[in-house]
Amino acid sequence: MYRTVRDPELAMTVWTEAQKQAFSDSQFALQDKHYRSHYPGALFLVAEYEGERVGRLYLGTAPGPLRLMDIALMPAARGRGWGAALVHAVLERADREGRETLLFVEASNPAYGLYVREGFVPEAVEGVYVRMRRPASQVWSQGDVPKSQLPPENPSRLPG
Repeated sequence: MYRTVRDPELAMTVWTEAQKQAFSDSQFALQDKHYRSHYPGALFLVAEYEGERVGRLYLGTAPGPLRLMDIALMPAARGRGWGAALVHAVLERADREGRETLLFVEASNPAYGLYVREGFVPEAVEGVYVRMRRPASQVWSQGDVPKSQLPPENPSRLPG
């Protein structure tokens, strides 16, 4: 799966197929080692549909914001709503737990627009990546909302 994400970049090289695969394997191993050493407790999930692997989701769950570390989809699964479904699942968890969600994405990545539509706000540029954050949804039960923010008991007495 890692390789399929890198294929467009690798297509621009003059490397043999064996060289491309060796490079991809080494880069995946380095990424995996980095994620596992820097994000203890992270979830490394595989998305499947009808028994076939369609993607992966890496989610940092340590205290603080949820970290959307990586989403990758197989080529046949791209552009079909799978990425949005994975993002929605992460945001539902974040909202249930009252946590912000943090991610890094290249500005040229097609997913950038999805993240903006889902409420992520760009915070800073770090190298080739844009750091984006989405606040936790403020869903309150009636007992948690200050009385001044509740709707009036008599709707005919709306202000204005």
